Amino acid sequence: MLNLLKAYKLEFQKTKKSLGQHFLTNKHIISEIVDNLELKHNENVVEIGPGCGVVTYELLQKNANVTVIEIDEQVCDFLDRYLYFYPNLKIINKDFLEIGRVELPYGNLKFVGNLPYNVSVKILEKCIEFIDDMCLMVFMFQKEVADRIISKPNSKTYSSLSIFCQYYFDIKKIRNVSGVNFWPNTKVTSTILKFRPIKRYFDNVSVEKDFFKFVMAAFKSKRKTLKNNLNFLNKEQKNIIDEMLGEKIRGEQLSLNDFIKLYEKLYA
Repeated sequence: MLNLLKAYKLEFQKTKKSLGQHFLTNKHIISEIVDNLELKHNENVVEIGPGCGVVTYELLQKNANVTVIEIDEQVCDFLDRYLYFYPNLKIINKDFLEIGRVELPYGNLKFVGNLPYNVSVKILEKCIEFIDDMCLMVFMFQKEVADRIISKPNSKTYSSLSIFCQYYFDIKKIRNVSGVNFWPNTKVTSTILKFRPIKRYFDNVSVEKDFFKFVMAAFKSKRKTLKNNLNFLNKEQKNIIDEMLGEKIRGEQLSLNDFIKLYEKLYA
């Protein structure tokens, strides 16, 4: 059995802080991530930021067709040398944020990754570009970001990110992961989340984008009422808010369905 983490440590001694590299060391957690992908024979998996390949190796052992996307050329070279004998592995040395659909496998896709904390939300937003071909995602985030993603109305962590993610996905929290389970150790706790795409409410993509701009504006300042945050509305529209929800309602009090109903009423 390959010990890729040990091989990487012997060869390079350290990770790159500039890329936010922290590699998982706990085999149980690695297996849990892979198990939650619900893999069937020959399914297409896109791994974002594979690091030294500990998850990659488990995916290949499950006979998945694995495409890894890694910005670090050194990591790509390492994976190419140690996993060259797997015909079901494709390595792309590129920033995931610049990836196009044609570069990924044809058909349904599953995504997985221990996402760099500084770009995790951008990566999540990028994945939405592939939503029509996606069937499952399992990602690890910094706990604070994960809390925002799964948060419900009337909580401190509820935000436009919560609305955005819950519009596209049914989201399940798998577990928290302490910093001692990484090399090098981290000072923060991480959280593994599982995303399953759901039917979207709006059929028109431009209307969908406009809806999210509306939601972001509603959360512009938590101290302000919804009506004050949406100061671009006309008097008639503001009266609709008063009638539907009351004068003192704030954005963090509204659920996804509340926002959809309000948006449709305002722009009917």
